Amino acid sequence: MNKYYENAEGQLFVDPILTNHAGLTEITKEQFDQIIADRNKPTTDQLLQQLTQARKAQEQQGIMINGIRYAGDPGNRQTLQEAITYLEDAGLTEFPTWKDSDDVFHADHPLADVKDAARAIGARRSQLIAAEGEYAAQIIAGTLTDLTETEVVWP
Repeated sequence: MNKYYENAEGQLFVDPILTNHAGLTEITKEQFDQIIADRNKPTTDQLLQQLTQARKAQEQQGIMINGIRYAGDPGNRQTLQEAITYLEDAGLTEFPTWKDSDDVFHADHPLADVKDAARAIGARRSQLIAAEGEYAAQIIAGTLTDLTETEVVWP
């Protein structure tokens, strides 16, 4: 049977036949496991970085308008604005061909749908950022220490 030890510097030892116990304190398996778990917990900064990445992943999913997905990542948000500006400046109401975020082409795609998508992405992004702020406050307060799906639910 293994015995578990910790020294004054916090180093851990497991040995069934350790004979030199000088400077070591015997601890239980449960204490040993808890020390390992505590050491493997992410820091506040790591949790905040993970949270931001999770929010960005949610943004990337985008939204659906009339069965067409529009991604919400920064590049696609910019592309939507450029496309809207172009069609409005040209006085047109439809794109002759539109390529959606799933690489599917659509003929005679309405400008109104693209505008609706841009607005919906903006609204969703705002909701996600608000949720991220709430979760970040909990992380900083130490009340949120795990970003599993059971702890973090996005709008």
